[in-house]
Amino acid sequence: MNRREPVADMNMDSAETRGLVSQKGVTLIELLVAMLLLVMVTSMLYSVLNVGIKFSRKGEDRLAGLELERSFLEVLHSQVHGVWYDKLKKKVMIDAERDLLKLVTTSPLMSHDAGLVMAIYWYDSADSVLYYTEKLDFFNVDYDENYSPSADNMIVLLRDVDDLDWQYDEAEGFLAVNYLGKDYEMSPRVWHPEVVQ
Repeated sequence: MNRREPVADMNMDSAETRGLVSQKGVTLIELLVAMLLLVMVTSMLYSVLNVGIKFSRKGEDRLAGLELERSFLEVLHSQVHGVWYDKLKKKVMIDAERDLLKLVTTSPLMSHDAGLVMAIYWYDSADSVLYYTEKLDFFNVDYDENYSPSADNMIVLLRDVDDLDWQYDEAEGFLAVNYLGKDYEMSPRVWHPEVVQ
């Protein structure tokens, strides 16, 4: 009754065990396929993120443009609202021509402590640029209806302005501004019907 039980071969050098050992490693082809998949997923993520970044940048540019538009209109409205009435000339001090707007105002943009200034806007339609300057000596006789400023003495207020027009209606007492296809009316605080009589 001596039974012999089979003894496990401690020598693991058989073909089956060699196959198991070689299965623990990664082949070069498997590594290349994994890298290719990683590159594809990464490039898809980059594409999605890049589109999002471009869209965000366009939105920021649009918001910046709207902010410039709003700021310009607020400054102009404030200056028109603060226009000075000359009692000697019996006239509201606004002179609006096709590309030039001059007004004497109590709301300067640059010279905050000056009190009254002549604000001058010049629209160069050829270059689509709006220039601006202020004259502290607004009472100077050189700044009459024939005065035309030089762009060298002005700052660039806005660029890429494709559509800008203004007209002052002395009888009705408002400055009509057409800016980027939208119409705005601004009235001086000093205007009333007796002013034009």
